[in-house]
Amino acid sequence: MIWLEGLFNEADRDRNGLLCKREVQILLSEKLNVRLTPEEFEQYFEQSTLSTAKRRGQLRVEEFITFYQMLTYRPELMHIIHTYSESCELCTCNRNPTIANICPRWQVIESSLVSMVPVISCLPFAQPFGPASTISSVTGNYMTIEEVKEFMLNEQKQSLTLTQVAELIKKFDPSTEGKECIELGVDGLREMLLSEENQLMKPEHRNTIYQDMTKPITHYWINTSHNTYLCANQVVGDCTGESYVQALKRGCRSVELDLHDGADGHPVVRHAFTFIKDADLREILNQIKQFAFCESPYPLFLNLENHCSIMQQKIVAIFLIDIFGPSIYTAEEANSCTVWPSPEQLKGRIIIRVVCKELAVLVACQNTTFKGFQVAKKHKHTQSSSLAESKALTYIEHNALNLILHNQNFITRVYPAAYRQDSSNVETLSLWNTGVQMVALNFQTGDVSMSLNHGRFSDNKQCGYILKPAILRESKNTTFSPNSCFSAYLLAQRRPIKLELCIISAQHIPKRNQRDSAPVSPFVKVKIFGVRCDQNEQKTLTISNNGLNPIWNHLMQFSICIPELCLLRFTVKDNDKSNTDLGQYSIPFLSMQSGYRHIRLLDIYNNPTTATLFVNVKIINTDNAT
Repeated sequence: MIWLEGLFNEADRDRNGLLCKREVQILLSEKLNVRLTPEEFEQYFEQSTLSTAKRRGQLRVEEFITFYQMLTYRPELMHIIHTYSESCELCTCNRNPTIANICPRWQVIESSLVSMVPVISCLPFAQPFGPASTISSVTGNYMTIEEVKEFMLNEQKQSLTLTQVAELIKKFDPSTEGKECIELGVDGLREMLLSEENQLMKPEHRNTIYQDMTKPITHYWINTSHNTYLCANQVVGDCTGESYVQALKRGCRSVELDLHDGADGHPVVRHAFTFIKDADLREILNQIKQFAFCESPYPLFLNLENHCSIMQQKIVAIFLIDIFGPSIYTAEEANSCTVWPSPEQLKGRIIIRVVCKELAVLVACQNTTFKGFQVAKKHKHTQSSSLAESKALTYIEHNALNLILHNQNFITRVYPAAYRQDSSNVETLSLWNTGVQMVALNFQTGDVSMSLNHGRFSDNKQCGYILKPAILRESKNTTFSPNSCFSAYLLAQRRPIKLELCIISAQHIPKRNQRDSAPVSPFVKVKIFGVRCDQNEQKTLTISNNGLNPIWNHLMQFSICIPELCLLRFTVKDNDKSNTDLGQYSIPFLSMQSGYRHIRLLDIYNNPTTATLFVNVKIINTDNAT
């Protein structure tokens, strides 16, 4: 509770070791993002103060901590203990009357939990900074080793031995009694459900490269950056090597460099016809070398947009050979094959992608103007195409199947339209769904496309390569179209999977603007991204003035036909005029775990926040998700 003591000391401006009611209310609103009704505030304040402080209407630090612990009490966490434990009575109010009587809303919530059991088998557990043992560890509020085993099997879909369950209890229950008696209390349950193992994403998808990495490289989606050198928009700012470092640390496997003649005879990275400052090419290449394989062992593409004179092109070649040496996958090696090697075969290699005669010996991936699918059939496998956003979307709308077949053998890169001077991004899903390997995105931009890109490539240990599903890799699947709601392929091959998703609660939702004194009024939107027939979205009701621990218990149901192309995006929004995003998270459907799961919410730039969203996931007919 050191962080709470810090907040207390910050609010204690006169340094007398006490907070008056007004100071507590300001602290709750501005720092803890919650606003209570006057009646609720008075009841919490009354219950947490001792007689000596009560007369002065002030709280000492230990009393404020008690206030906070009561405020963050989680009846749904207690309810799950009662559901599985024979040691507990049914009603939390009876077990802990002090807490239950603090505020009438807990009595309403607790009574509603019992009535909801037939509809939703379990309810939320977790609270990141939940009640301390003085509040939650009421006598009898625990599960035995057998009860924990049953919970893990029924809810988390994990079959564990008693020995494995005992290890879980010893690992997560903080109390000496729990460890000695092999019993899991409320605090231990909370810690267990906040652990990495119980996040929404499957641990094996997050922590291991589990996919087959021996297919031709054209069979993978590749994490790709557009104008990687930029750190802001397309008009002003700097070209910087740090942008490459950050992209590579996020698993990017294809970066872009715009090469121009430098005034001193040495080539530079430049964004032409703008106010953006140049960067020294050699310095950037050295930074790329340092971080090229820090997150992934698989090949890194250097997309060179060449505007150099013949003389400075030769200098570019010297730089590349000097810095990357034998790591470069050469044209000679590429031409000795009839198809692209696999990511596994190209581990640790640099693949240069460009049109440039002076660099021809180093170029394993030639960028070729796309003149239609019939002409492209005659291309060598080393020839690739760069398509403008509008041209690619036209092909998707009118010729999706041919684009899918083309991308089984050739690399395609799609880049944002020229009008996107604000560095906004192309819509990714339709491109991925037609097998486009490289969807080039502005990594410095916080938008839906980058959120989905982060979700897509967080799979497979964030190695930057995701194996495309069989329907995009196998030529025999000639009836699949991502644009059709009722294609022959879907009708012949698939029965929809049913997803039941309960949005239960959230914890410590941040404000978008910390200078805003008003608490947020959050709601949650869940959107399905995938083929046209799978696209859907639903949202919860709004919880007013509570970013600390809002509870929704909102059940959503979705039907999904092509789960291997599906991503879910969770967004927590403020019910203000602009529906401000407060936190978000995207995940591939096939990477989700069933059961009670935490989602560590990210900000718009995909950086972690302190907030969590607690959900229950049920997936029915998963035998179709192959």
